[in-house]
Amino acid sequence: MEVKKFDNPRGSAVSIAAWTWAIFGILWMFLPLAAVKGSFPPPVLAAADIAQKAPGLPVIVTGSAAWFAFLASLWKFSGTTVFALRERIKLGPRLRNCCDPDGLFAAAVDAVSSFAMLMVQGIHTAVVAGGSAYFAAYPWWAWFSAAAALIWNAYALIRLITGLEKRNPNYRQYRAFRIATKAISASRGGIQKRLTIVFASLLLTVVAVLSAVLLRDFGRTILSAVIDNGGAIAERAASVVKTNAGDSIAINDYFAIEKAKNAKALFPFKSLTYFRLDPKKGIFAVSASTTNETGVAGEREAGTLPKKPEMAEHEAEGTIEFKSPVILSGKTIGYASVMYDRAVIYEPYYRTTIKVLIIAFLFLYMSVFLTYLIGRGIVSPILFLGMSVNELTGRLSAMVGGTEKVSAERLHYDDKVSTKDEIKRLSLEIGNMASVIRGVVPYISTSTLQHSGKGAPSSDRRELTFLFTDIRGFTTFCEGRSPEEVVDILNHYLDIQTEAILAHGGDVDKFVGDEVMAMFDGSEKELNACKAGMAIRKAMAEEQEKARKEGKATISIGIGINSGPVVFGSVGARNRMDFTSIGDTVNLAARLEGANKTYGTKSLITESVYEKVKDTFLCREIDLMTVKGKTRPVRIYEVLQESKKAAPKLGEIKSGFELGLHAYRAQDWIGARKAFKSVAGEYRDEPSSVFLKRVELFESVPPGKEWDGVFAMTVK
Repeated sequence: MEVKKFDNPRGSAVSIAAWTWAIFGILWMFLPLAAVKGSFPPPVLAAADIAQKAPGLPVIVTGSAAWFAFLASLWKFSGTTVFALRERIKLGPRLRNCCDPDGLFAAAVDAVSSFAMLMVQGIHTAVVAGGSAYFAAYPWWAWFSAAAALIWNAYALIRLITGLEKRNPNYRQYRAFRIATKAISASRGGIQKRLTIVFASLLLTVVAVLSAVLLRDFGRTILSAVIDNGGAIAERAASVVKTNAGDSIAINDYFAIEKAKNAKALFPFKSLTYFRLDPKKGIFAVSASTTNETGVAGEREAGTLPKKPEMAEHEAEGTIEFKSPVILSGKTIGYASVMYDRAVIYEPYYRTTIKVLIIAFLFLYMSVFLTYLIGRGIVSPILFLGMSVNELTGRLSAMVGGTEKVSAERLHYDDKVSTKDEIKRLSLEIGNMASVIRGVVPYISTSTLQHSGKGAPSSDRRELTFLFTDIRGFTTFCEGRSPEEVVDILNHYLDIQTEAILAHGGDVDKFVGDEVMAMFDGSEKELNACKAGMAIRKAMAEEQEKARKEGKATISIGIGINSGPVVFGSVGARNRMDFTSIGDTVNLAARLEGANKTYGTKSLITESVYEKVKDTFLCREIDLMTVKGKTRPVRIYEVLQESKKAAPKLGEIKSGFELGLHAYRAQDWIGARKAFKSVAGEYRDEPSSVFLKRVELFESVPPGKEWDGVFAMTVK
């Protein structure tokens, strides 16, 4: 028969193992439990063998277990074969799951059938084994079958437990988490293993001590009962012989009665014998016995006659003898002897020992799995709690480390603990703590959060790009509105700007009213800042259009961008600190944002930024100016649009404005007026209108030949 190969090595290995076990189970049913014929039949006849010594429930259990194991093996073989041919045979979902050798149903059947095999051999041993001869006759295949059944049972139970655990979504998530975080992969095995070892060791100690004490006491009880019984029989026989010294018929009748009673005794003796002393020959002869044997028993000196009842153990013969003298008229005429076979005396003790050992082993074996299952209810919530905390701290650490975007939503705590105990309360407290952290994070800048782990205040010099925005006329816009409405509107616009900044790799350092201060780091910081600025302008334009359609007031925004060195570090008091940037670079970026009001522009950048973005963005030079408090002039530019998206008219505005600016700086007022007027009139360009007014002013009041074209801003 051609069997389709499995798609993966594990599936093939499981299938081969299942077939092997099924074939073994079928053969096991007819394999003798031991080599001695009759006393050690195969499992199919084990119930009949057990019925001779313990009829009743053991027979029913043994027969049922044997046939169940056999039928389960037949199903295992056929089911595995059908599953191997699943690509050729259409199987329904239920039949497919039942036949799957690695499925839960197969694991459950394997666990029960292998345990049934152990039960058959265990019950047969507990009932039939009366001494070491039973195990001496055990062949190697009987030991092998017991070991194989035990190993397969453990394997099936592990598969069953693991399969049930995998149905729990939290456990599946934990397995993935454990694989991803190898550093704590041993935590489950560690705590679960320690818990199992501790409880199993405790149970082993308790069972071992209890079994040893009970067996010792039971052995002593048996020996005491035999001593009392054997001594009483010997004394009674001696008394009967003494009373009927001359009546051999009466003595023989008594011995016959004792023989009949002995057949039903709990501890039957081997023989009851009256040894009569022959004074002439100086020997003892058997005068009467339950064995019906009379004659010379052997030579024994008179001095060895017992003077009182006594017990003697003959180790070489494996017997225990009780003697009682027969004294007539003060003269010893013989003695009564009760002989016990040592193996017969200790058979109940041996059989009980076997039962105790089997039950203790099964109890300890099952206790390992029960301890694991019970411990799982204690350990799993702890592990799920640790996983949830680790995920939360991992995300927070990634944010602090700068490898992940700072987001309050990412700090959600996933409570996976379903118990109702202290662990659940702890999980709830951690969830509350996470809520507090999630609520605080939006109020902390990324730079402050990322440097919070350093502990002590620190600072360094860095090259950064800064972007400032400010909503134009927001104070006037808010007049007549409630505080709640003002805050909602402000938050809406600030949220639009923040999304654009974060989307382009920036970080919002702080909000000051309707003003935003953001910074960018990295090799493309200037480019990213300009892209963020254009994204803000686009979003604000969409908001303006929406407001016009709804008949609401519109607002505009100004943007200033500068790049350069700053002091970057902790600033503040001992109990309240912020992590921010300080320096002329920051101040100039803020001044540029304000300069938009003067020039009628939307986005102003410095020359250092322009040199980095001129190949990507269409920019025009606006002016050469000095800000308040500074004497060194700064060349500033306006970002019009990305070059690849720029409309032709923007190029015309750029060239026309820069033509007028060249004439303006050359004090060619006529040429400057003509250029600015053309751009302002045709394109309604506000910067051109601003410079047109300057030209008109300088025409009436010329600046002088030493004028260098620098405009001094006197406002922030």
